[in-house]
Amino acid sequence: VPKRLAEWRATIEAALFEHYEPYAETKEAGEPRPTDDGVPRLSAASQVWPHVALVFVSVTPLDGVLTVELGYSAAWDEEHTLGARFQANRFVELSGSVLPA
Repeated sequence: VPKRLAEWRATIEAALFEHYEPYAETKEAGEPRPTDDGVPRLSAASQVWPHVALVFVSVTPLDGVLTVELGYSAAWDEEHTLGARFQANRFVELSGSVLPA
């Protein structure tokens, strides 16, 4: 996993930024949010890193396929831990509400 992190970085940040965008749009629209102060103002995917933290790494079979999952907490989403999943060195998805294995 440590050797792959540099390769996966751009993919993970793009997925995290895509997850961030609806939160930013809600803030921009002035819609009420329970924790409005946690939504940073980001304009590019590369800006997500100061606002997320890696909280777990899991390597386990998922549906019979060895899967690496990197769990991130995100400042804009206090309710979920986000899991960036990779199988055979290929990004599968960013899943919300994941728990460490």
